[in-house]
Amino acid sequence: MSNKKIQIVFNPASAGGKAKQKKEKLINEIKYYFGDGYTFSETTPELNATSISQHAIENGFESIIAVGGDGTINEVLNGFFRNGICINPDVTLGVVGFGTGQGFAQSLGLPRDLSSQIKLIKENRTRSVDIGKIIFENSYLPKFFLNEFQMGIGGSLNKTISPYTKKILGRFAFGFEAIKTLYSYEAEELQLFINGKTINEKVIGVVVANGAYTGGGMRLTPNALLNDGLFDVLVIKDMTVTQRYISFSKIYSGKHITLDAFELHKAKILEFKYQNGLLLSSDGELLNRKCVGIEVLHSVLNVISNN
Repeated sequence: MSNKKIQIVFNPASAGGKAKQKKEKLINEIKYYFGDGYTFSETTPELNATSISQHAIENGFESIIAVGGDGTINEVLNGFFRNGICINPDVTLGVVGFGTGQGFAQSLGLPRDLSSQIKLIKENRTRSVDIGKIIFENSYLPKFFLNEFQMGIGGSLNKTISPYTKKILGRFAFGFEAIKTLYSYEAEELQLFINGKTINEKVIGVVVANGAYTGGGMRLTPNALLNDGLFDVLVIKDMTVTQRYISFSKIYSGKHITLDAFELHKAKILEFKYQNGLLLSSDGELLNRKCVGIEVLHSVLNVISNN
């Protein structure tokens, strides 16, 4: 990778601000493997990762390295597109996981320690993965996700979880927030069109997954594959409070999918109808527009990986 133009996008706010504390160690590791052969940019409230990535790709950079959590990776991914169109399909994405959940890093099978992740980027072995395209009502420009899209309780968790909780609890933050939310969360009506049939259900949530892991190690869709051209779609039906907590105890092992309240599908395209109050999130980032559908884009992104 030494001859490539490399843009590193660092989010100091990742993991509730813990990433900022490790910036010096990060830069030392990068210099060890890359010398001065890279450009380092830091996100700010005025300059997000999407803008940095778009600018870099339009100026000939060939590899974009996202340093942060799932939200940072999501912003970087959306920087690969301008007006809904991929700027350069040959650009590769690298990931250094610094966030709270690190769902995509786990789904991709990346090593946990910083040095090993940067060494992997230096080796530059890539694989093609699918991405999800989110279609909004009123012809708004689409957005894209790498790991998972959630409706209902997943969106609610991403709205209520605080940077302080992320900083103190790390990868356990989402589990802690889920335990609080499960007690009082009210199920919502959803109409889902999938594989030629219509599902009308009162749901706690829906997970449209590309990857097998989310939320600090939760295995909501344990059999999902990043490059099979299909989403794993988990419909979580309404349950009593007791059933909710029994189910939650199984989501880290993936054994919840055997329970009656969980309905699992595989699909390339989905369409939705729901009331405006339903909260949505994409790779942990809240969405503020109404989604009417999602489709998979098969093997369109080259990601640095060890498998």
